Amino acid sequence: MLAGIAFQLWLTSLQDVDVFGTIQRRAVSNVVRVLGYTPSKPAAIVAVVVYLTCAVCFFWHVFKRRDWWALCLPIGSTAMGLGFILRVMLNNPAHQKRGPFVSEEILTACSPATFLAFNYIVHGRLLGRCMGKRHSYIPPNYVSWFFIFSDVFTFIVQAAGTAMFTKTSTLNTGKTVFQVGVILQSASYYMFFILYFLSWRSCRKEGIATGHEAWWKIYKLLGVSSFFITVRTIFRIAESCSDPGTAIRTREVYLYVFDTLPLFLAIVGYIFYWPGPYLDRDSIAEAVPMEKVRTSSV
Repeated sequence: MLAGIAFQLWLTSLQDVDVFGTIQRRAVSNVVRVLGYTPSKPAAIVAVVVYLTCAVCFFWHVFKRRDWWALCLPIGSTAMGLGFILRVMLNNPAHQKRGPFVSEEILTACSPATFLAFNYIVHGRLLGRCMGKRHSYIPPNYVSWFFIFSDVFTFIVQAAGTAMFTKTSTLNTGKTVFQVGVILQSASYYMFFILYFLSWRSCRKEGIATGHEAWWKIYKLLGVSSFFITVRTIFRIAESCSDPGTAIRTREVYLYVFDTLPLFLAIVGYIFYWPGPYLDRDSIAEAVPMEKVRTSSV
């Protein structure tokens, strides 16, 4: 994913036209016209501090426990922080140019895909190591890889759409491509959320888990995280489908309340409840359901 971001940033730097609108040298008016406002510097600074702080904490957990499988979370949080650093720059008319704008859009719109990927991996590990594969309608390994692949694909689609924003001739196409990427990514996560609930129902119905196992904290945290990610996806769909000039597109407060804040709430819990230690305790993966015990005894 970072390779995709880097490629798109490199592609952006090769373009010789201004961002959006009529091709002209007044980049300041173009950027503000597209956003519908001048980005707030204080709000962006807060977001930078929040996401980079999260990134430091996640990197600490990863290196402390050697949980290399979880690297996508701190990397994504770092990329998100870098995106808001560029947003701070966009508050200055001197920096309201093609490169910083498109780079900021790619980083802040596409980096959250790594948060989704982290949840997919955590869910797969919960099923395989703690709950048992019997509680998944799809083999846990396939669940993780299927949704991660879907995440990468929709990430590329969104990044490609954003890259098209740099030319007036491809602007409308870019918007459509980006919208398709957002909708597909959201639909993929909704499918994952459904599987999450089905696994929870299956585990509770079986009766082996007491509800006090250590890994339940992570399973519940995963549900909370997924709820806030769902809030964000609904906002992104509504935003991408709305017409220019509508409140959701011209008032920056909506971006922070329904996008930046929910994403922060979706990951901050992992600072205090890092999944690693909980995935090694109180496993019922090898437990035998009572139905099978009765059948074998007969």
